[in-house]
Amino acid sequence: MLTPALACALLAATPAPAPSRLAVEVVVERVQKRYDAASDFRARFTQTLTSPAMGRKTNSAGGVMFKKPGRMRWDYDKPEKATYVSDGGVLWLYEPEDQQAFKQELTKSQLPAALAFLTGKGKLAAEFDITAVAKSAYGTPGDYLLSLSPKVAEPQVKNILFVVDPKTFDVRESVITDGQGNLNDLTFADIKTNGHIPESEFHFAPPPGVRVIDTAKLGK
Repeated sequence: MLTPALACALLAATPAPAPSRLAVEVVVERVQKRYDAASDFRARFTQTLTSPAMGRKTNSAGGVMFKKPGRMRWDYDKPEKATYVSDGGVLWLYEPEDQQAFKQELTKSQLPAALAFLTGKGKLAAEFDITAVAKSAYGTPGDYLLSLSPKVAEPQVKNILFVVDPKTFDVRESVITDGQGNLNDLTFADIKTNGHIPESEFHFAPPPGVRVIDTAKLGK
């Protein structure tokens, strides 16, 4: 006979049902909405580049900033200092230790779509076929894991894995796999949006004595 006391004990021992998971379309919509509402974005990042064919793995870290429309800045602290900065039209790579800076028109150096949406360009659902991933070596329990495949094939991006924070819908990690199987794993921390980042952060003037290399003139 099931007594009230035994019934209470059984209920207490039964785990509560897990909260329902959102549909992929809803997660994508909330991620897009999160970044559409952000005029700028700042974070610390770690980057791991893995080349299975070469048996090589490199690790980097630094800070990153994006500002709409189309501005970005990556300041690498290690393994050596370097800065990528763009005002939306020109992309600079500055290597202070080598006292040189590379200049390139941004139209000839497109941002991966996985990151371009951070600068206000493109829509994830329009550019990718997106599915949920049940299990992965990336992220932590409870995260939303999204697999993105470009609708238009491109050698630089075969697949992207997004690790999405279930509370804020920030993309905390982006893992890009290219056509050769190389991995570009970017993890973001201390994410801040709408911080009124000044325009001056996205303009670069080569310091005196720095050699400037215009990539458009290379090979001519």
